[in-house]
Amino acid sequence: MTRIDGMYGHRARIGYTSPPLTTEVFPYDFYRIVPPGVTLVLTTLAIVERNKAEVDRSYEISMEAARAMARTGVDLVVLGGVPINLSRGYANAESMLRDLEAELGVKVSSSAAAQSRALKALGATRLVVARPYPAQGDYPFTAHEGCEILGTVTGEAPFRAIASLPPAYAIALGRAAMKAYPEADAIMFPSPHWPVLDAIEPLEQEFGVTVMGALQAVVWDALRRTGIDDRIEGFGALLRQC
Repeated sequence: MTRIDGMYGHRARIGYTSPPLTTEVFPYDFYRIVPPGVTLVLTTLAIVERNKAEVDRSYEISMEAARAMARTGVDLVVLGGVPINLSRGYANAESMLRDLEAELGVKVSSSAAAQSRALKALGATRLVVARPYPAQGDYPFTAHEGCEILGTVTGEAPFRAIASLPPAYAIALGRAAMKAYPEADAIMFPSPHWPVLDAIEPLEQEFGVTVMGALQAVVWDALRRTGIDDRIEGFGALLRQC
């Protein structure tokens, strides 16, 4: 039965600073995953080509957006974009989240932190990264202790066009990743702004590995950090088991 006597986000209101200036995939897939009573409070940043100038500008916008979201009473603020999260240095990323939580009085997470926690929860030890676009800038992602990143397989899509990729693109890229690194026990799809969600379960079943998509990880982390422990079917082991 649909609840009609409370606000839309009566279970959790999740704020997200979305890096792409035009954001399409994230809100669509967010609402495919979350249970009723969870809502998304969204602001977009300044990423079009994903260059350093856009990343630096987006960092400043995200800080102001986080403060605005806190004033509206969200339960959690998620700072999107691993390049933005790590743009002040990997060593400073966690302290930045703690400082912002203390300032805002609201829980704060990030895309980088969510993905690290998700990989650890899945027990990934030998990871292959499957990315739809070529390398752009030096924004290293470090997995949790005990997890080795074997390598990266990339597509050729420009970042500005990844939202329009067909879902089959992620499946093909995942297969290419497992062919290149058959010893991997986990596939990671970075960026929550391309259609990955429907590739996760088929790849897990085909190869007997776990698969983590950035959007899946961000939503999983947001749900768990706001006290929502629902087990959600259809989108991989992370949401179903962890």
